Amino acid sequence: MNLLVIFSILSISYSLIDSYVTESELEEFVKRISPYKADHGRSRVKRKLFGKAFRTKEAIKKAFEEEFQAYDKCLNAREEERKSLENTIRGLLALEGQKVRLGCNLCPRPDQDLTKLEIIDWQRLRPQDSDFEFVSKDDGRVRIDSETRDLIIDPVDVLDAGQYFCINTYYREYEEIYQLDVLFRERLKTTKYEDVESGKDKYLGDFPLVDHNIKAFTAWSEWTECQDCNKKSIKKRVGLCMVTKIQKDQPILPFDLPIMELYPDGVPCRSTVLSKEIASIKRVKNRRSEVTMADCYKECPTTPGYTVVTDDSGNITEVLEAGFYSLGSKPKLPPLVIRRVLYEPINKHLILSCPGSKKYKSLIRWQNGTLVLNPLTIKRQTRGRVFLDSINRLHIRRLRMTDTAPYNCWSSKVHIATIKVIVTDARNDVKIKEYITYSGLFLTVFSIFLICVCVFCKKKKKTAK
Repeated sequence: MNLLVIFSILSISYSLIDSYVTESELEEFVKRISPYKADHGRSRVKRKLFGKAFRTKEAIKKAFEEEFQAYDKCLNAREEERKSLENTIRGLLALEGQKVRLGCNLCPRPDQDLTKLEIIDWQRLRPQDSDFEFVSKDDGRVRIDSETRDLIIDPVDVLDAGQYFCINTYYREYEEIYQLDVLFRERLKTTKYEDVESGKDKYLGDFPLVDHNIKAFTAWSEWTECQDCNKKSIKKRVGLCMVTKIQKDQPILPFDLPIMELYPDGVPCRSTVLSKEIASIKRVKNRRSEVTMADCYKECPTTPGYTVVTDDSGNITEVLEAGFYSLGSKPKLPPLVIRRVLYEPINKHLILSCPGSKKYKSLIRWQNGTLVLNPLTIKRQTRGRVFLDSINRLHIRRLRMTDTAPYNCWSSKVHIATIKVIVTDARNDVKIKEYITYSGLFLTVFSIFLICVCVFCKKKKKTAK
């Protein structure tokens, strides 16, 4: 294969006690520190002629020209990559639980039948025996896009780590190769911003390891928005433990790691990119990522004033107060609350994620009915049975019958979704199955008995005649 493309997707998760931030904020953070940006549109030829009606021949001709121009651009980009002397290695950071898309970056002709792309398939290198296997799509999390043949893992899990190969089964060539790395959960060092300013506490500073030509430091995200408005609230930001070279032109000791040159901003301390020798250094192994909190205040959105509606000649036809709509137009309906019902067996580890939460920048708040679940205290109160993780998913271990309740997720004052959880007793299900089995067996035996009686009576009548 002329081109080797390796994406290092580092899934980062944080302490379940120390921190909770929005998933969108973490996504923006990992995108910012990512050495390369994913560009799935680079070798995509968008189809404009399907699913759209064109009224004139000029419009059809223009659409054809645009598609073939995009096709030529796609081919030229791939040819430049193939002629380059160095392999293109792109690093992409992602969070555990997110949707991951591994693209084949194909350049199909605009007039090519998309069904011919079925010759593209995906294989995975198994870490336990270094053998190849086709990617399993039986668990529902993993699927292949029918049009682009991209591999989609939603959500990505720790067990998904490994090498993935996009192969052309017709030519028996590799189109792309990906390295999917997943990090394990780590605890965070929590500091108060006001305590740092007053000198009572301090952040973890840069620590150079001159003997190894590396240094450990913290890469900070942007501040989140205030959680509430019109009252004193808090905002947070996360600092990720990173490792980078001190002298870029010198090797790392005791064993050099050339792949570090591809990460100019550094590599996370828990990344599998790091060799065991570096990852086991005490200052790297024991250094924790950080989260800092600060007091903040923001005003709630003000209520708009009067709205004046005029006709075509400029005459005033209506004067509307805030919250009222004109009779001449349809009002915009507010977004509906997403509602779901889950039937879960007792003793199961249930994970609830707030659907549609990525649209909101404010922190996600979970409620059990009307009871607000405080992410800083709920784990201690329930002795670890109920907690919220770094991307605001609600975990309930060892489900009980008393956990049956509606669980609501909010973003500031917006009600996003309600998930009704109904816990069922698995033992009762087993008993019901047993009753059904025994009833069926009884009916079968009784039916055979009636048939035998009828046959015996019929023979007896014939004998009497």
